[in-house]
Amino acid sequence: MSTDGPDKPSKKPSKRVVVSLAAAAVVFGAAFGFSGAARAETGFTVPGIQSTLPAFAQAAAAPAVKSDGDQAVAALRSYAQGLGAAQPASLKGATKVAEADNLLDWLSQPKEAAPAAKPAKPAAVKKGKRPPPEAHVVGDKVCAGCHATQIAEFKKTLMGRLSITQPGKFACENCHGPGSAHAAAGGGRGVGGIMSFEADDPRTSEEKNAICLACHERGQRTLWEGSVHQERNVACVNCHTIMKSVSRKNQLKTAFEPDTCFQCHKDRRAQMFRSSHMPMREGKIVCSDCHNPHGSVTEALLKKDSINDVCYTCHAEKRGPFLFEHEPVRENCDNCHDPHGTVQEYSLKMARPRLCFECHNMGHANTTGLNSVFTMGRSCQNCHTAIHGSNSPAGAALQR
Repeated sequence: MSTDGPDKPSKKPSKRVVVSLAAAAVVFGAAFGFSGAARAETGFTVPGIQSTLPAFAQAAAAPAVKSDGDQAVAALRSYAQGLGAAQPASLKGATKVAEADNLLDWLSQPKEAAPAAKPAKPAAVKKGKRPPPEAHVVGDKVCAGCHATQIAEFKKTLMGRLSITQPGKFACENCHGPGSAHAAAGGGRGVGGIMSFEADDPRTSEEKNAICLACHERGQRTLWEGSVHQERNVACVNCHTIMKSVSRKNQLKTAFEPDTCFQCHKDRRAQMFRSSHMPMREGKIVCSDCHNPHGSVTEALLKKDSINDVCYTCHAEKRGPFLFEHEPVRENCDNCHDPHGTVQEYSLKMARPRLCFECHNMGHANTTGLNSVFTMGRSCQNCHTAIHGSNSPAGAALQR
């Protein structure tokens, strides 16, 4: 019997293993971008893959083994000799996603805080110059040194008389602001930040009105915010004068109240001088009898809930109720009348019967023409006398 054991299998790599290793080398080489020729004997020094590729290099550098895998080994040796030894670009500072299990975990990791910005240095003050101190209250006696005439005129107004019985309530600086800087600069309109309330004052109408509304926001001024005059930047001092008494009441800029309104509403001034008008120029009524210039919940700043309610203040006989009503009259007095003035009697918008024909057709056959009662004299109202409504049992046609 032979004492020799069975023949040991040859330790040469199988063809499948060699091909797999060659493919892995190709993948790693392409990933790290090797270039240039390098000998396999020098090994690979790319960090992170030293434990994987040296075996390939050693196998490629070893003497040729004459076996079935010689061709695969020769191909691997040729590839290894063509690899470059250049190191890839530095990855320092790049996103290290591989340190986390996935990208979401990396995004959730706390990041290094950005360096805090250095605080800005305060502006250097030029040598010998200091910022002006804030203004403070100096009292009315200092104001009287230059404005004695204006203060004397103010004493004649309603607020001026109240200031005598309520000292300090109507002090100059309550409205004009602290006056120390103004006095130190020698005075002058607007000098030292003083509020002059004049047209050349740089402050807006809203800022000026805020001074007045601090005391006068109640009563008829409750609806000032959002009113037509407020939206159009009308200032209180455009209509009122504070430092001297001009009007009998309300501290207006003119002695006759409508003249104050006519500063802007010039078309109403022209209407007031027409032949048929409300008794405004005679002084029996004024604009504020019908309108509230400081705001209203109704159209045209009316003082009542509707136009008819305003008219009924004086024309109560037209209120009714009537057994037979005239619909346009009940709807709106302005359907037929223009209260600011016209050239027709009763302040009608146009002459009769044309005014009636706005709603009614000609009617009344064989009664129309140049000499008809419907075109001469009082026309329709020759018969239909109760045009505003009737309580007569036979007044269905508003004839009685």
